[in-house]
Amino acid sequence: MKRRRKLTALLMLLCAAMALLPTAAADELPEQLVKTTAAKASQTAKGPVQNDMLTEQIASTYTAAKAKSKVKTFKGRCAAYVNRQLVLLGINKSYIGCNGNKAYDVYCRKETTDGGYTIHAYGAKQYSLEEALLAIEAENPHARYIMVGFQKGTSSAGKKYGHVLLIHGIENGEVYFSDSYAQTVEDVRYEEGEPIVCSIAVFCEQYKKYKLDGVIWFE
Repeated sequence: MKRRRKLTALLMLLCAAMALLPTAAADELPEQLVKTTAAKASQTAKGPVQNDMLTEQIASTYTAAKAKSKVKTFKGRCAAYVNRQLVLLGINKSYIGCNGNKAYDVYCRKETTDGGYTIHAYGAKQYSLEEALLAIEAENPHARYIMVGFQKGTSSAGKKYGHVLLIHGIENGEVYFSDSYAQTVEDVRYEEGEPIVCSIAVFCEQYKKYKLDGVIWFE
């Protein structure tokens, strides 16, 4: 009898102690695991947590573009890099040669590419770079293949031949692109052709010293 009373008292004390412990609901565990996984992913990625399909596409296209062009670097050859990408991605069927400051003019007068993509032009007289990208994002939050042409860049060659680059996509307000030269974005160093992911605002800040010619969206 005494043993039963002691056992009952012990169980009551144990239940009371458990009631005082912090409660962890079962559905909180997955969320915690998700946060941990996201944190690990962000530590291994440059910049924001990325869309792997887009970053892999940029990296593979850069490698293929060098092989097709038979060059070791696209530094000073921004238009060659962009126009080679347009062929590799199926936007153009044939390679189009031009300087960076002519790229926008080549496409803005056309309605479609020979690869079957509709051309939407956003000239610098009507749009700033940020206005053009925001307008495209408003039309399609998952827009792909946006060419940005500059009348003048910041280097000596850029001031003479302009500059051009290709954005592979806008996803969740982030711009996915690469460029033909190494640069630092938000204190992170990116080599030539390496996938860069940043917000539209940061992208525009990065190129604010360039003179915009226009933006082409291949839809």
